[in-house]
Amino acid sequence: MKKIVLFFSFAFCFSLFCQQDPTSVLNFNGRSFALILVNNEINDTILFNHDIQVNSKIGNIWTVDFPTLKYNELQNINGIEFIEFSTIENVSKLKNDVELRATKVDKVHNGLQNGLPKNYTGKGVIVGIVDVGFQNNHPTFFNQEGTKNRIARYWNQSAAGTPPSGFSYGNEFSDTTSIINANDWDGTHGTHVAGIAAGSGLGSKNFQFKGVAPEADLVFVSIKYRNDTLAGSALGDYVVANPCILDAYKYIFDYAQSVGKPAVINLSWGMHTGSHDGNSLFDKATELLVGKGRVLVGANGNDGANNMHISHSFNKDTINTLMIENSRERRTKESVYADFWGSKNSVFSMQVSVLDINLNTIAQTPFVNSTARMSRTFVLNDSFKIVFKIEPSFVTNQKPNITVSANNPQQSLFIFRLSFTSDTSTVHGWNSGASRDWTSGSFANKWGKWNFDNIFMSGNSDYTAGENGGTSKAVISVGAMAARSSYINIKGNLRNDSGYVLPGKIAPFSSRGPTVDGRIKPNIVAPGFRVPSAINNLQFPGWKVDDIMDTSRFRGKQQIWAVSSGTSMAAPHIAGIVALILQANPNLNQWEIKNILESTATQDDETGAVPNNTYGYGKVNALEAVKKAYQILNINASLLPLAISIYPNPALNNLQISLPESMFLNSIEIISANGKSVLMQNMDAKFSKDFQFNILELNAGIYVVKIPLNGEVYFYKFMKY
Repeated sequence: MKKIVLFFSFAFCFSLFCQQDPTSVLNFNGRSFALILVNNEINDTILFNHDIQVNSKIGNIWTVDFPTLKYNELQNINGIEFIEFSTIENVSKLKNDVELRATKVDKVHNGLQNGLPKNYTGKGVIVGIVDVGFQNNHPTFFNQEGTKNRIARYWNQSAAGTPPSGFSYGNEFSDTTSIINANDWDGTHGTHVAGIAAGSGLGSKNFQFKGVAPEADLVFVSIKYRNDTLAGSALGDYVVANPCILDAYKYIFDYAQSVGKPAVINLSWGMHTGSHDGNSLFDKATELLVGKGRVLVGANGNDGANNMHISHSFNKDTINTLMIENSRERRTKESVYADFWGSKNSVFSMQVSVLDINLNTIAQTPFVNSTARMSRTFVLNDSFKIVFKIEPSFVTNQKPNITVSANNPQQSLFIFRLSFTSDTSTVHGWNSGASRDWTSGSFANKWGKWNFDNIFMSGNSDYTAGENGGTSKAVISVGAMAARSSYINIKGNLRNDSGYVLPGKIAPFSSRGPTVDGRIKPNIVAPGFRVPSAINNLQFPGWKVDDIMDTSRFRGKQQIWAVSSGTSMAAPHIAGIVALILQANPNLNQWEIKNILESTATQDDETGAVPNNTYGYGKVNALEAVKKAYQILNINASLLPLAISIYPNPALNNLQISLPESMFLNSIEIISANGKSVLMQNMDAKFSKDFQFNILELNAGIYVVKIPLNGEVYFYKFMKY
């Protein structure tokens, strides 16, 4: 699936506010008139309290009049996204604080005014971006003074040159001059993502397009996702990109360790080849990479409106579905690449048939089963090539796996039917679309105008959290919500998407969980719809011209800011917020930060009861997350004697406390992160060597075990799931 990003022909709301001399505002008897663009945060009472009279409501465009001298006050009301004054000349000033306000990042940037000990901007933290399409000399990657490029290291895995130490491929750039001259010509995705996470906003008016952690240090890695035989595709991602992404993670974490700084890495990339249960080799490797000051964030995927998943619990029955590539109508030829996994220690069988437009079977493979490791190729009617790759028992989960590639030279005349059967297995499958292109696929019970729901099973959009960014236990997976629903581009044109999604709601494309092993995904949601950020001016596609929000010049070159949509844009919001958390408390590990984000997330009428597989644990609240991280930092936590061990950490139902021998203890106490005693166990006799402390009733969060021993008091920090 490559980059987790969507480009729309529709738009989202961008806050534009006019800044002008009040004497230039046309007024009548001390009152002025304006058109305002509003979102659902506004209501008549709010405006009435500001002495603003609403005259007409035309959708989300209202006509108002107000006291002329209150025009500045009007600009600062939440819920008003754009004001067009009735003036002799309308001089607009762009303002990009919609996402920062929605996530409460603006309050963290101004921490001293919001109950924090300082203003947090990510200083002293490494933000790693693993992606493609970096414009390293974009002004947003400089500091706000324009005197220093903040990219500390850049590794282009596909370029010829000198690889980083310990690696055998690519070219590493480690000095400022070479970094800013080593721009990546592979699209613009990485530039946009990095700008959201940690752009300084330099080059944009009043730094309006700054990112979440604008003072963090940056490390970029351009992913190698193709080789001499495989282009960028679902298959190329699995064979080439997977190991290269893990190399990128290690490279960034190793660099951060060498300079003594914590690091968070963002991956806005994903695929659907894999078991989706956290047991792929990639996912298991991520568990080994994270730790104290080493955090991974990923995009959950963009298949929330795509029926690309299918599943069935078999009882000696057979099901059929149509297996299609979603853009097949725009192609002469069609190919489909899909991955199927059965339940542990089971067997299932599959068959691919070619149907004509009347649903007649013109050719078919035999049923192939999952009992032996092999690759089987069938060429039907000298035209249709079908390849099955079979793994009877995957090493980490003992599940059978069959991957299918099917090629159709005449998509307008023929379509693939997939049949599968088993005695007892529960089978899940994901259709990635074309085998050797980045597209998407689905399982359908319709073809053209015909509906065959009585013959074929349709797919669904459950279990669509993607591999890489969505399924790992060690990755904080991010879904996309809308912070805005319309915007005004550089041409002055209003692009209104309120018919597609409203502010505060989940973006329809945002992938949903659960994982196959039953975990909630995404973990959290952040703005990912029509998010403005930096664009690679070397590779800007002409068809996106209406998405441009602003341009400027920096060092003699034109610079571009534009909007994009996708969980690709949501994930770097969280990566930037993690950088703010690590600035407040660099001692936190991946699991603690995940818990902090989940436990401080905002729930409202849109999220409903959480956790759920649409919003995860809710909408990110950066202010409360940073506050909690700082509180944990200030818990007086002495080290336990080496002879005492407390495990597991994180814990779910019970906490095991082990001593080398029986000792006398008065009590054991558990204290919450805010210092409140939540559990107490009094001891009337010697404490046995092994003691199990029941924590089932505790809410998920960070806690401290308090143990008075031999005249000393010891504290041990742990996390409750």
